[in-house]
Amino acid sequence: MRILINSACALVLATTFLTPAFAAEKVTIATDATFPPFESIDENGKLIGFDIELMEAICKEAELDCDIIGAAWDGMFPSLIEGKYHALISQLTVTDKRRQVVAFSDIYDHPIFRFAAKKGADITISPEGVTGKIIAVQTGTPMDAYVTAHMPGATIKRYDSGSAPFLDLTNGRADLVLGYQAQIVHSFLKTDDGKDFELTGPEMTGKDAKEFGEGVAIAIGKNNTQLVEDVNRGLSKVRENGTLKALMTKYFGE
Repeated sequence: MRILINSACALVLATTFLTPAFAAEKVTIATDATFPPFESIDENGKLIGFDIELMEAICKEAELDCDIIGAAWDGMFPSLIEGKYHALISQLTVTDKRRQVVAFSDIYDHPIFRFAAKKGADITISPEGVTGKIIAVQTGTPMDAYVTAHMPGATIKRYDSGSAPFLDLTNGRADLVLGYQAQIVHSFLKTDDGKDFELTGPEMTGKDAKEFGEGVAIAIGKNNTQLVEDVNRGLSKVRENGTLKALMTKYFGE
């Protein structure tokens, strides 16, 4: 999900001297549970979503004893680098900047990014077309990086939560939200709150802008090579046995 590592970069040298946290019996995996349908918390306080079920399946196939916990987005990368967590799963895009401070599993998805706006707003998605417009994004994400780099004439409103930008869009305090297309469609447009809104502008991926990264993967402590191997082994199995495809169908349709 999603490049908030500036403060974490100062810690990277320290990781060279840390013993891999995987020496612990239980693998602690953090997620930002504000980004449905990928990760959220249900009415009973349980973590649910595509990434949660995927991580559970990976841990089962890799025979890892995993504890998936909710965590604040802005502290996840620093805590991973410090060794408080073993891994992160939260629709995390792989970028060169992130590779400097953490390791990644194999990529398991290539998300599409889109803008959402009120129906009939007729906003041209270009640097000139959004000048003077208010764009809401989650802070420290590929979406934040993209609009910051390419849309300097817009006012950018940043939020700690992955769901908060949509509140300002529906309340008229933002003209646009940039997000993962799957999140916009399945957790906003298909709800009552999103009935007056629509996708707008082109579909974008990492091929269109470097800010969108190489794809989505699980972030792991930089020196934790054993855990990288274990997670990749589990991920390979869930690909081969159809679990990954089944989860994508369950959450996003055919």
